[in-house]
Amino acid sequence: MALNPQRATPKGLWRLSYVGLAAALVPMLLCGLLSLWEPFGVRALRDLEFDAFQRWRPRAYNPEAPVRVVAIDDESLRRLGQWPWPRAQVAELIEKLTAAGAAAVVIDVLFAEPERSQGGAQGGDERLAEAVGKGNVVLGMAFAEQGLKPRVKAGFATAGDDPRPFLPRFQGALLPLEGLRESAAGLGAMNFIPDRDLVVRELPTVFNVAGDLVPSLSAEALRVGQGASTFVIRSTNASGDRTFGEQTGVTSIKIGAVETLTGRNGAIRIRYAGSRPERQIEAWRILAGEFDPKAIDGAIVLFGATASALYDLRATPLENAVPGIDIHAEMIESVLAGAHLTRPDFMSGIETVLVLIGGLFGLAAAARLPPLSGAVVTGVLVAGFIFASAVAYLHLQQLFDPLWPSASSIASFGVAGVSVLRRTELERRQIREAFGHYLSPAVVESLARDPSRLVLGGETRILTVLFSDIRGFTSRSERLSAEAVVGFLNSIHTPLTQHVLDGGGTLDKFIGDGMMAFWNAPVEVPDHVRAALRAALAMQRTIRDMDERLRFEAGVHGGPGGTLAIGIGIHTGPACVGNIGSEQRFDYSAIGDTVNSAARIEPLCKELKVGILVSDAVAEAAPDFAYLYIGSVALRGRQSETQLYALHGDESANTEEFRRFRERHDEAVRLCWQDDPRGFALLDACAHDPIGAAYAGFYRTLEARRADEMVLAAS
Repeated sequence: MALNPQRATPKGLWRLSYVGLAAALVPMLLCGLLSLWEPFGVRALRDLEFDAFQRWRPRAYNPEAPVRVVAIDDESLRRLGQWPWPRAQVAELIEKLTAAGAAAVVIDVLFAEPERSQGGAQGGDERLAEAVGKGNVVLGMAFAEQGLKPRVKAGFATAGDDPRPFLPRFQGALLPLEGLRESAAGLGAMNFIPDRDLVVRELPTVFNVAGDLVPSLSAEALRVGQGASTFVIRSTNASGDRTFGEQTGVTSIKIGAVETLTGRNGAIRIRYAGSRPERQIEAWRILAGEFDPKAIDGAIVLFGATASALYDLRATPLENAVPGIDIHAEMIESVLAGAHLTRPDFMSGIETVLVLIGGLFGLAAAARLPPLSGAVVTGVLVAGFIFASAVAYLHLQQLFDPLWPSASSIASFGVAGVSVLRRTELERRQIREAFGHYLSPAVVESLARDPSRLVLGGETRILTVLFSDIRGFTSRSERLSAEAVVGFLNSIHTPLTQHVLDGGGTLDKFIGDGMMAFWNAPVEVPDHVRAALRAALAMQRTIRDMDERLRFEAGVHGGPGGTLAIGIGIHTGPACVGNIGSEQRFDYSAIGDTVNSAARIEPLCKELKVGILVSDAVAEAAPDFAYLYIGSVALRGRQSETQLYALHGDESANTEEFRRFRERHDEAVRLCWQDDPRGFALLDACAHDPIGAAYAGFYRTLEARRADEMVLAAS
């Protein structure tokens, strides 16, 4: 039974081949590269994940938040007329908001051209400029490829690397009228930079316009609302921001008393609360004086269009279409509440490390655990990544992407699992092929389910070992051709082997015209002694039937005559059983004193003219079988004697008649071995008993032994 030791994998050890290992590493490395490189597709999937988080748990809206939207809504257009309204009317609205105590009035409307209303444009523009100058008003501008270079109202201080290379770049801007610019307290960009799917997830705080720093409308509103004069931009390699010399972009921005983390491009990812009616006041109510001044006092008030015919639709993670002014308001609210989302630079590195850890974990689960257990463990790991992402979002407001660590774990487990299953099936097929001719199908399947038993090495177990040999084979084979000899041996060994396999035994080897088999390995046989005895009895019956057939064929057709018989020796005891040999080739076999004893008992069958000889250990292990005492014999190579018994039959043969005969037989044999004449007298009576007739050859052997001893004594 030669096996390749590399094919038999110990249970609980590494069950993955080198090819399978390499294949399982591919998805892990691919996920790691995608997580670290972040191509567009990866970013798009990641954004969808984070959008799902926002829909699951949006920012809790605080009605007391100091942000209000004065809306140019449909009702205001119905009451006040179509847009644009006269600039004097806009100036009145600004004055009323200033008088109500607004911390900042943010105009999300671009007044880039003089008023063209009837009665003279200059009057309306001057009136608006005067109202702007009396309050803390922030005017909006829009970037364009062909435009003016803005002169902002804010100052900028930077720490660390120059932030300009990382900021959104534009060449110029469409600006409000010069008179309005001069009067305003602040000037900011109204532009949005949506993602490729046109969803606005973040707003820049600062832009790079022809080399100058320009604040966004929301950032400028925060500055003016706090009465601050300067933005402080912090980039990598500033004091406390160690990146080992690598320039990775902006890390944070300080606006007045508010300091907030940003992305590398200086943008802030908004945690949306969604559209809220409490945030909005219709413009007509301000002009009509029908509003609560307490809602305006100390608030940052944004004035812009929400009417369906005026505003440009913007998509957010929560809604498909919202007014742009609402997005500015959400930005300011989330910054003031400290509820905006961040994705630190180190997060990508952490995710990549977890990709590798998850992949190795999934690979190990496939290689070390049963498929179902490995799947459960991998599922728990994936759930852990998702849970960690949810905790980071809810409690730290940080965006951790569980997709790629999870994908790495699942893909590595799947590829490794397929490789392990393929290798397992290969091992099982090899085991079936290798043991199919030596073991019963049930035993082969048991080994196929647990190939761990087929590794180089052995274990000590209690075995029952059987040796058999064909009597008179040499003389018969001399009268046959080589092909006929092989055919004759095969015709005998085939049914004898089947009896061994049917009894759950293992065929160790053929030794010329003999064979060796054992029971209780590689799988346990609960009653292995009785199983071996039954197999031996069945083998003797088969040989007797074959002998009768061969005698008949020889008489009818001619051919080699002679009696066909076998001798069988059986012993039980501890032996070392396992795969014995070299790393290149080994056989599954048994060695030890028990095996040697069984091998030395079998030749005594020929000498003593007994069909089946068993040791006293066998007789004691199965006392209900029918045995006859043969004698105490010193086996070759052993000083102590072994008591031997002839196996007469199974439990059904152990009748009352047999037990009476056995008493006479055993007494006669003991006396004969002691050279007591009474024994030989009893022996003659036993030989004439119907049961004892089968042992006439053995009785003649004892008598011949006495005669030889008498001759030696006389000489």
